[in-house]
Amino acid sequence: MNFLEHFNALMIPEWKKQYVSYEVNYSYQNQSNLVCKEFFATCDKELMKVNLFCSEKLSEACEKMASFGIIAHDGSVPGLVGGYVIVHSEAQRHMNRKKTELRKLKMAVGELYLSLAFLQSYQELNYKCFCKITKKYDAMFASQHGSQWRDERLDTSFLYTVKSHCEQMMFRLEVRTYELLEGGNQQKAMRRLEVPQRGIEQTVGQWITFRIGVSCGLTVALLAFIAIKDHLKPLIQLYRGSFLLIEFLLLMGLNIYCWRKSGINHVLIFELGPRHHLSHHHIFEVAGHLAVCWCASVLACLHPFLLSIPQQLHPLFFHVLLLLLLLNPTAACHAQSRRWLLCKVLTAPFQPTGFAECWLADQLNSLSPLILSLWDLLGFYISKINWISVSVCVFVCAPESMDWERHSKVATCLLQCFPPWLRFAQCVRHFWSSGHSIHLLNAGKYSTVFLMVTFAGLYNTARGNHNCYVSVYLYLWAMATCISVVVTVSWDLRMDWGLLRGNGLLKEQLVYSREVYYYAAMLADVLLRLSWAINILLAQMKDSDAASVSSLLAPLEVLRRSIWNLFRLENEHLRNCEQCRAVRDFDFLNETANDQQKKNSTSQHNPTCLPFTYLW
Repeated sequence: MNFLEHFNALMIPEWKKQYVSYEVNYSYQNQSNLVCKEFFATCDKELMKVNLFCSEKLSEACEKMASFGIIAHDGSVPGLVGGYVIVHSEAQRHMNRKKTELRKLKMAVGELYLSLAFLQSYQELNYKCFCKITKKYDAMFASQHGSQWRDERLDTSFLYTVKSHCEQMMFRLEVRTYELLEGGNQQKAMRRLEVPQRGIEQTVGQWITFRIGVSCGLTVALLAFIAIKDHLKPLIQLYRGSFLLIEFLLLMGLNIYCWRKSGINHVLIFELGPRHHLSHHHIFEVAGHLAVCWCASVLACLHPFLLSIPQQLHPLFFHVLLLLLLLNPTAACHAQSRRWLLCKVLTAPFQPTGFAECWLADQLNSLSPLILSLWDLLGFYISKINWISVSVCVFVCAPESMDWERHSKVATCLLQCFPPWLRFAQCVRHFWSSGHSIHLLNAGKYSTVFLMVTFAGLYNTARGNHNCYVSVYLYLWAMATCISVVVTVSWDLRMDWGLLRGNGLLKEQLVYSREVYYYAAMLADVLLRLSWAINILLAQMKDSDAASVSSLLAPLEVLRRSIWNLFRLENEHLRNCEQCRAVRDFDFLNETANDQQKKNSTSQHNPTCLPFTYLW
């Protein structure tokens, strides 16, 4: 690996514009008529840019360190001895009373430590880059100007003179985490402050790769047996939702792989733990195991006499298994990730929403056929199964079947409106907190789905009652569908993906390597949005042909959402790059520090260290 590849591999993607323009300087060296003054003027300009950025980031880190009470610049801060805070026993007794605040404090310390590690890497990499450039210049032109510039400018610059500051601050954070936040547990403290590897592919064990291969092989073999069977049509409605879930997980694993390859920091965007999170290997493993279970359940349903289990119970057993895996209270099956998912989904309407909550609600919009399939599955076991004689054919109707059908129409409309309502409520809340009218426009986009579903319900009711307004409701339904498609496609391309802003139909800065990817995604989004609209239309129709077509169109919507995810996170990543945001921000640190200063103005006996805001 040459230095340029090494340089790009270790670069912090969010700080890319703040690094030395190595390729520009290298091109200067290849110009034999380049004046020495021009070359070193460019080096001075690049050094000034690096020094300024390094100074800003170091100042931010010092302010956060001071808010933790770790740095005492003049020794005048009460409660500090040798740069550290004396921990009182009374504070220790109150430590467990505010575990939520303490957890946030530990996360803030971990993010500060990670930012210092990034800054240290930034300093070292830029210093090596300047040395490489000037040495190359001296070698090409047989001069000593490069060595002289390093001695006079580089070695006396801010970049070089403060190179040990990050290491000292990281050591102080290690001591603070070890002594105060982790109660003397050094191993736990170092696990919390562990710096993830950069520039190297995430390593996984050999066994997880083996399990992925085995699950894929079994899935292909079982699908081959299923494909040769007839009479699969009755099983489509029972297993459609779980199939969409498995497809979504497979495509999500592919999304994570593409984000990682392209340098998109999805861990920061979703505010995941930078040290412990699921990789695409884990997602592929889960999807593969579920696919094997899905195929085995379908085969068991097709051959009920082999296991002596009633045919209609196999779909129930499989979906109960999915529910148990999701709600499993033990530490198995990626418990931390499952808790994160459930917390984000269940508490989305009741807490301040961030990008992760909005993104999950958008996924639910595409997974609405899954929700409808689960509702149909529930209706099947309530209204179409004669539990007195459970061994009879799958489609024997119970007496309450007609009542369920009447209530099902209303429930179908409500279930279709729930995912867009969730995003609608989030947009309104964003407008309430920020005052930006763009969130109201986004809420209006999701309200078009309400119109579609409303006119669809009116049309179905009028058609069942042979009402004379059937054609009117049909035209209104078609008009609402057209409006929804135009609005959502425009919002996808312009707002969510940031396209149509120059550089043809694209934008000035692109993350993915080829422009054809963007044009293909734009075309796919338009076509698949149309299929999504057709899917919404067919979901209201209860005849068998419409249900079959809807089952074929639902996986296309999941595919469209996967494409949308690739470019949505690319746009969010570019916003983080504009703000040079490489780690999570904790605003409560500044607020707490201000509150603590107000308290200190009235009482000089209260400790000034930020942890005492929670521990005192």
